[in-house]
Amino acid sequence: MFFGEVNTKLSLNGILSSSIKVTKNKNIIKISKGTIIDSNVVDLLLMNNIEKITCAILDEDEVDENTAVYEISKKIINSENSYIKIQDTKRGRCNLISNIDGLLSFLPDQLFTINSITNDIGVSSLKAFSRVKKNQIVASIKAIPFGIKEKKLQNIINAAKNCFKILPFQKKNIHLIQTTNQNVSTKILEKTVEVTKDRLSSCGINEIIEKKCFHEIKSICLQLNKSINENADIIMIFGISAICDINDVIPRAIKEIHGEILRLGMPVEPGNLMLLAEIKISRKNISIIGMPACARSKKENGVDWVLWRKLCDLKISSDDINHMGNGGLL
Repeated sequence: MFFGEVNTKLSLNGILSSSIKVTKNKNIIKISKGTIIDSNVVDLLLMNNIEKITCAILDEDEVDENTAVYEISKKIINSENSYIKIQDTKRGRCNLISNIDGLLSFLPDQLFTINSITNDIGVSSLKAFSRVKKNQIVASIKAIPFGIKEKKLQNIINAAKNCFKILPFQKKNIHLIQTTNQNVSTKILEKTVEVTKDRLSSCGINEIIEKKCFHEIKSICLQLNKSINENADIIMIFGISAICDINDVIPRAIKEIHGEILRLGMPVEPGNLMLLAEIKISRKNISIIGMPACARSKKENGVDWVLWRKLCDLKISSDDINHMGNGGLL
């Protein structure tokens, strides 16, 4: 690719390097950066006594910036139910837009590989497993120079295939259990219900089953078993205080009904005193989330990151939670 100043008469099919304002019929016209210089543009420049122009002229084996980012965008979207649309390409940039409310899913290592092929293309995105809203920009593909070598472009396309998709939130049967004693005010219990409903409504869930019980193993077990029999998908438990030990009352109750404690604690602040457990009933796995005290607030916290994935039917390993430490200081 040639880039530099040329005689305007010789600039045909070049790509304008910066915007220029010119006059035509006493009107000011802006010729935008990235414009392909055709004969009309050449005539207009010469009419304004612009004898030299800085532009890019592509080689035969190069693809222009807009075509390049569009071709990458078509392949970087997961081919099956990606729930992503491609925005109109402008100035070497193509944005990817979510069609639904959901969770942005991709492998960070794949994105790293795409960006490692050449400095000529930059693919930026929201953080993996970010909650996104319908019509939100989730990723952007940008060409740095005005043209990309065809071979480089094909290498990027091959690495980019099926990278991004949006996972839709599923309609789940959610149960909320709160433990109480004589020191817990009704106001706190009511506020927790309100906040939890707001937290779930942002994910498309507008109904939950509420339960209360004493903060003791037998009483918690009774409510857990009731929720299991009522076909709960996810059971959220707020104790009178945060769970601070694997032998605390709530984890002991979960083990009493033969549930498995998968994780206590996470490297996210606020939200580090989150408990994740599971109980298998027939062919169904019911998730149990011991809620940290900070989840009585509407502010985003670590338990949201767990809950969003569960609402999208994603399994969560201990390694997945460990990776949440990157960006986990909220």
